[in-house]
Amino acid sequence: MEIKKCKFCGAPIVWLKTQNGRAMPCDADAVKYQENYKGKDVIVLSDGKVIKATVVNPNGGGLAPIVDGEGYISHFATCTHADEARQPRRTESPTSAPPEQKPAPTYPDPDAGDYYADLYTMAEAASKERRKW
Repeated sequence: MEIKKCKFCGAPIVWLKTQNGRAMPCDADAVKYQENYKGKDVIVLSDGKVIKATVVNPNGGGLAPIVDGEGYISHFATCTHADEARQPRRTESPTSAPPEQKPAPTYPDPDAGDYYADLYTMAEAASKERRKW
C-alpha cells in the first residue's frame, strides 16, 4: 500500500477500498484488534470489510488479550480537521425537481366572533371527508 499524507493535518494515511466500492482514508499504522460488535472502534480490513472492534494494546499488562487480526482505523476518527475533510453526500441529482409541497392549512381567526363555530364546521367537514372512502 502506498502511504500518502493527509492534506488537512499532514498525518500519514493509506487509502483502502471498502466493500461498497468507496475509497476510505485510514491511518497508515495497522492496529491489532479483537472483533466485538459492541466495540467502540471501527476497523477497516485490508480486504475492504468494515467491522466494529476493540483495539488491543498488548503492553497493557494483566491477561494477554485475544487478537483476531490487524486492520486500520479510519482517519476520520483521528484527524484533527475531519469536519473540513468530509464531503456532503448528494441524496438526489441536481437536475431533479424539488418535491412538491402542500400549502399550509388555514385556521379561523380567534378574534372573529364565531371562532368555535368555525372550528366545529371545519372538524365536521374533515370528518365527512374521511368517511367518503
